[in-house]
Amino acid sequence: MDDARFEQASYGARWWAIVALVCLAALMVVGVRRIASQRRCKAMSAARIGWFVPFPVLLAGIFLWYACGAGAQSAFDLVLCCALIAACGIASLCPRELVAAMSGRRTLRMGTGVAVMGTLALEFMWNDKVSSVGPQFALIELALVGGLLAVLWLACGRRGIGPALGLGSLAVLGAIQHYVLEFRGTSILPSDLFAAGTAMSVSGGYTYGLSDGMLGGLAALSAGLLMASLMYPARQLDLADGKGHAVLALRPLASIGLLAATVAAMAALVCVPDYGTTFGADLDYWWSKDWYERQGFIPSFVYAWQDMAIRAPNGYTDELAQAAEDALSARYESDADVQTRRAASTEQFVGRCPNIIAIQNETFCDLSNFDGLRNGYAGPAFWNEGMTDALMRGSFAVSVFGGGTCNTEFEFLTGNALAFVGTAKYPFTMYDLGTTDSLPRQLSACGYHTLGMHPNLASNWNRDRAYEQLGFDEFLSEDDFAGAEEFHTHVSDWATYERTLDLLRATDKPLFVFDVTMQNHSGYDTGSIPQDMLRNYAIDGLSADDTFQLNEFLACIDESDRALQRLVAELRQLDEPTVVIMYGDHHPWFSAALNDVLFAGEDDLTHAERIHQTSYVVWANYDVAGWSRTSDTDDTSADLLAAMTLDAIGAPLSPFQTAQLGARQQIRSLNANGLLGSDGAWHALDDPGEYAQTLEELALVAHRNFGASL
Repeated sequence: MDDARFEQASYGARWWAIVALVCLAALMVVGVRRIASQRRCKAMSAARIGWFVPFPVLLAGIFLWYACGAGAQSAFDLVLCCALIAACGIASLCPRELVAAMSGRRTLRMGTGVAVMGTLALEFMWNDKVSSVGPQFALIELALVGGLLAVLWLACGRRGIGPALGLGSLAVLGAIQHYVLEFRGTSILPSDLFAAGTAMSVSGGYTYGLSDGMLGGLAALSAGLLMASLMYPARQLDLADGKGHAVLALRPLASIGLLAATVAAMAALVCVPDYGTTFGADLDYWWSKDWYERQGFIPSFVYAWQDMAIRAPNGYTDELAQAAEDALSARYESDADVQTRRAASTEQFVGRCPNIIAIQNETFCDLSNFDGLRNGYAGPAFWNEGMTDALMRGSFAVSVFGGGTCNTEFEFLTGNALAFVGTAKYPFTMYDLGTTDSLPRQLSACGYHTLGMHPNLASNWNRDRAYEQLGFDEFLSEDDFAGAEEFHTHVSDWATYERTLDLLRATDKPLFVFDVTMQNHSGYDTGSIPQDMLRNYAIDGLSADDTFQLNEFLACIDESDRALQRLVAELRQLDEPTVVIMYGDHHPWFSAALNDVLFAGEDDLTHAERIHQTSYVVWANYDVAGWSRTSDTDDTSADLLAAMTLDAIGAPLSPFQTAQLGARQQIRSLNANGLLGSDGAWHALDDPGEYAQTLEELALVAHRNFGASL
């Protein structure tokens, strides 16, 4: 976000920082006086002062948030939150008075209160519709939160420090969920735990604001901390009584037994019941936020965890899968026109194996497909007008949105569709891919040197391990691009293309380069792009923030377009046959808001698929035998593009790929939510209509190819 715009958006919020400052000052004055008076008469311990510290820290944090202009909008929520935090802070210094006002069962009552506040701290942070959570899910979440806090209480010697740490963790989890939803548009899923390192490495590119709901979460956290501060053990039993010695001796054993029983009960609640059939939980991974809001974070997360296993199709056997593969392959092999073309390109491929440059361009998509943004936007110029001699091009269906780059990589490199693996899974981080059929392994068998390239951390999405398992001979990452040209705070597309050209000129072997670019990575409020390079579109109904990000994003796409034009110009002069495949891995997260504004009221499937379609092109610097160079439009998807390209240039195909191409006579594109039929319409996977049999056959073949081998 540029400085002028940031100042304009945040000026009013900064004045409200005074509220937090006043509450902080009042809390410190009263608190210091209370501590001083109690310390003089030795009535206050250091531990009690420690319980006081989080409250001024919270108020100081809120003050800084507002002072930086990133505060919430509701003044009432701010005043209420700050006043409650200050009141809880003062009350934390008066434990004797509070305990005296209670009548027995203090620990149980406070523990129950802490569990309720922990649940609210988690939910308030991100869930604006917390009141709509179903009663069965609310009880499940409360039980699991209560169990967690009880475990921590017992593990910490029946003291409140354990529940307090649990409270803080729940609040942090809620905040993370809030920011994941804000920046990626989807909820935290179990598979995200395997990608935490990647998330941390790219987290610096965002602006973190404080929402109204987060103020509610901080208020609940404060109330919970006050209650936890009262969960200290009662006065020790009278040791003069012989029974006191016995009870004290048994207490550790009782705590261990209770701890084990609590952990077992929590494990049973998570693992034993099927959350779908028993409690009615469900999850549409395309609209996970809606389901998480209705079911609560923890029940939804547990359901997604239970759904992580790759499920075999109904009635699956290896024999059925083999029969399906044979049937689908027969469709491909029976097409006389295809086989005639294929014979010519195969003969050519054997004589001159072309270099293959596959570019997975970060967040590349042509938003002119959004009805020209209703502003006459024509899209990237060279992409749409300068590649009229491409082999094929069209829409490119992907299974991720706003992030999840590695899943598009996985689909392209292995041909395995996330529709049959599961959208909540990241195979790069979850599975051993050492025996998985892959494009680099396939091309290595043809004599290619295979190289993966990503100008960022090698560990992102576990690429350093996954690429080795997939059979790449070499992997270039961030360290190999030290000092390279940057655009939009990241290594530029052109820097990776220039390195690719150097590699082409330096080797005599045919080369396969898989280039995962970084230039266009979010966020799009960096203010790093010169003003004269920005588009200046205004979309009616789109927020000012999303509009700013749209224009910065379009500037990135323009720069990607110029870099591609330079690459193609260089390759036209290269005296080596070379094929270029380029596609976008996913849409930027703000495309959801753009989609809602421009295409309100349409059916869910059409609406979802629009933001899961990027673009692709396959171009060659030589005449591919048997293939016209007329840039024919042929929409496809990430799992099918490699097979289509190898088929076009005459490269050897695996039995799985010939089955894919046979199925493609009916199913033109496939992603995790739907299929594009030969009728030109999208169909939901759970209602494929006339394509049901082909989809079932393809599912059998796909599971045999990947899921059954894990």
